[in-house]
Amino acid sequence: MNSKARYLLRFDDLCPTMSRAGWERFHTLIRQYKLKPILAIVPANQDPDLMIDPPDQKFWNEMRELEAIGACIGLHGLTHLNDQRGRSLIPLHRETEFAGAMEPAQQKKIAQGIHLLKEQGLTSRIWVAPRHGFDRNTLRALQSAGLNLLSDGLAERPFLKGGVVWIPQQIWEPVSKQSGLWTICIHANTSTAAQFAELGDFIRTHHEQFTSVEDALVEFTPSPLNIVEAVATWVRLTRIRISKWRKRRRRH
Repeated sequence: MNSKARYLLRFDDLCPTMSRAGWERFHTLIRQYKLKPILAIVPANQDPDLMIDPPDQKFWNEMRELEAIGACIGLHGLTHLNDQRGRSLIPLHRETEFAGAMEPAQQKKIAQGIHLLKEQGLTSRIWVAPRHGFDRNTLRALQSAGLNLLSDGLAERPFLKGGVVWIPQQIWEPVSKQSGLWTICIHANTSTAAQFAELGDFIRTHHEQFTSVEDALVEFTPSPLNIVEAVATWVRLTRIRISKWRKRRRRH
């Protein structure tokens, strides 16, 4: 394990109809600090919650420009419609786009998503499941499509599982860590000004510790988790699930 923590940024729900104002401030931050985030793009969005602004004519060109300077293009499902119900390998949500669907149906969606991004001049490098919703059928479908890298899991380093390399994604806000690789997941559509300011302050302080997917895979050689690491990830998942349950209880 490396002695100094590394951080990755991941931006979810990117599509031409996302909030232009919400994305623009993060886009400026990426360019300012020469960051190389994961850009989780919905190729054929049908989710009304992501239809915030009229289609942005600059969207695809910006994604190409960011990929050219080192960003990693993520395939964030196909339509972002959570019309399946099944148990995910990361069991945080029951309704998802993929978990629970038959393998051929998942293969078809993944292939279509890769094709649509390729038509826009983008190379799908990593899988990002909407709502963390994917199962063993998804892993097999990804391998069939030649996409052997995903962003998820709660370990402290990249690891191998189910024939796929997992780049962990464990936090949704900046948190200072001592070691390991930590992916901060950002939803530009819903982030508040205070959350943006907090991230900006964190990047200013820790910008030398931010990395890219490519560099992280060199610095942290993926291998299966040992028993201690596996138990630690289970504990982290349990804590997240309890926190989500408490939030639901407070709302009701």
